[in-house]
Amino acid sequence: ITGAARGMGAANAENFAAQGANVCIGDLSIEEAQKIADAINADGNGRAIAIKMDVTKREDNAAAVAATVKAFGSINVGVFNAGLNKPRFFMDIDEDNWDMIMNVNTKAMWLGMQETARQMIAQGPMEDHPYKIINVGSIASRKPLIDVTVYCTSKYGCLALTHCGALGLAEHNITVNGYAPGVVVTPLWEQLDKDLV
Repeated sequence: ITGAARGMGAANAENFAAQGANVCIGDLSIEEAQKIADAINADGNGRAIAIKMDVTKREDNAAAVAATVKAFGSINVGVFNAGLNKPRFFMDIDEDNWDMIMNVNTKAMWLGMQETARQMIAQGPMEDHPYKIINVGSIASRKPLIDVTVYCTSKYGCLALTHCGALGLAEHNITVNGYAPGVVVTPLWEQLDKDLV
């Protein structure tokens, strides 16, 4: 699970573990990721490891997959949750703002999906159910908003990756789905509130 040290990513990790899953907590902050992993391991349902990763780098996505396989034997589900936002009105968008948001929200999802699918394909099909890729999008992929143009664009890209990934990976017994949350009170949203003032 990417971006899993806090917010929705951490909640996803805790939920999977509560059902007995083994989880890799991937995040740029290894300290926060390790706290979530430690809490999961202390709970005793599933097991967890933490890995420091920059989701915009292919080698970090590949390393997270490799660490998961080394710890647990295989990777059967990938959840691509990492995301950020820095609101700007349309005429105030610059290339740094565009690149930062598009790289984390969209490029990173593509890299994670590809590296995870590569491992799933190498493992061969599971007998009882398909592998799962789950993408975290946003309501912003369905409704454009005036002050978050780049974020909306990135999340439309997540929607396209989900649809195209589902088509492209079906032959490998990998299902690709996503969900599009609205307002969720997380550290990201709290910062967004400050930025929009």
